Amino acid sequence: MRKEIQGILFDFGGTLYDYYPSNFVIWSRIVKRLGVDISPDDPRIWKGIQRQSIEATRRAKPFSKLSREEIHTLNLHALAVMGIDGEGTMGIIGEEFDKRGHGYRINPETKETLERIYSMDLKIGLISNCPPEFGKPRRQTMKEDGILHYFYTIILSGEVGHAKPEKEIFKIALNSLGLQEASEVINIGDSLLADVIGAQNAGLIPVLYDQFGFHSGEDILTIQKLSEIFRYLM
Repeated sequence: MRKEIQGILFDFGGTLYDYYPSNFVIWSRIVKRLGVDISPDDPRIWKGIQRQSIEATRRAKPFSKLSREEIHTLNLHALAVMGIDGEGTMGIIGEEFDKRGHGYRINPETKETLERIYSMDLKIGLISNCPPEFGKPRRQTMKEDGILHYFYTIILSGEVGHAKPEKEIFKIALNSLGLQEASEVINIGDSLLADVIGAQNAGLIPVLYDQFGFHSGEDILTIQKLSEIFRYLM
């Protein structure tokens, strides 16, 4: 595959950067407020988040376009798998996720992976769904972490008027990379809908960053560590 690939697009949150605190920690806090003491590494939380991810994909809409009620329904799926009655929990769940805000910390493999790809003379881009007001702080975070210079282009949904999984945002990213053939570009992200199905519909090569194996049964290119992307570049 290496000789055909000219560029790679990465997602931001959940891929190059990990959510901080993690969703596992947030859910542990939520269920403790509901009177159930479950640690972040408890398999029940893993299974609950997995179910939520699967149900979200079935809705064929990104989280940014789901209503408050639809998101709560997904949360109820997660709680049900954990064996918890989710009645009356909307406020509690919202409070805990709002406390985190948009906290991120860089994935330990990000810098080394980007540096190695950069040395291979491949064009690197970022494509992320986020409001326009997050553009400047996101770029500043990347600069402080020493990775901004690796990126040929940064495409943020709030700045271009289109969001993943829409074809348009992938076309914008492709043009910004200065590449014409979508089939020569890999798109890596953690969302089956936004990053895989969206990229696939736009003609790119989708690779799912499935860190916890939530979608291990899917017939798609998958990595659980960023460094595993090189198996598709050699």
